[in-house]
Amino acid sequence: MNRLRTTNDGLPSRHANPFATCWTRPGAIAFQFSDGECAEQLVAGLAAANWRGAIVGPHGSGKSTLVKTLQPHLADSGRSISTITLRDGQRRLPADFVHKSLALARPLIIIDGYEQLSWPSRLLIRSRCRRVSAGLVVTSHAPTGLPLLYDTQPSLQIAEQLVSTLTAHNPSPVTAADVAASHASHGSNLRELLFALYDRHEALVAAGRKPLRTAAASPA
Repeated sequence: MNRLRTTNDGLPSRHANPFATCWTRPGAIAFQFSDGECAEQLVAGLAAANWRGAIVGPHGSGKSTLVKTLQPHLADSGRSISTITLRDGQRRLPADFVHKSLALARPLIIIDGYEQLSWPSRLLIRSRCRRVSAGLVVTSHAPTGLPLLYDTQPSLQIAEQLVSTLTAHNPSPVTAADVAASHASHGSNLRELLFALYDRHEALVAAGRKPLRTAAASPA
């Protein structure tokens, strides 16, 4: 990805590329729900499932962003949240993480990248959580055996909604047709979709295209 333009004080410019990772990384922007869905609804469903659930979806589809969006709502429900993000090849959870997490009051462990764990490690953490009535929320590319909390499969409408949010304050010359083309190429992988729009924005700005206020609502 190209280097982000910055102001003299080194901070990202409000006129910089709205698709840069500083604006799109998990936690920088809220998860984009479909109409009729919300974080409070998911937390209520999780509580009904005894605080055990899985967020399932393909690579780059917003699972980590959804975790970030849910965390304050889970904390407001009275759970003590412990979160870990697993990297490729990380087959076991750190022993100190599990011990400290389960020692908290009303613990809820969030494992982002659950599919990295070996089957014995998955069975062990589920057993230990069940033993002390701890909650367990995981993200995975495939079903896990835990109740399905949310299936992240971003539609074109969600992609357009996300782009509209990103360009509300940082206008872009990227058009609705650009968004549709990127979604057609990358489907549910919003991360790759946004990378493509980053490059498209840079190319259009370099060509002298005037930024539009909201890309998803702009003429093709």
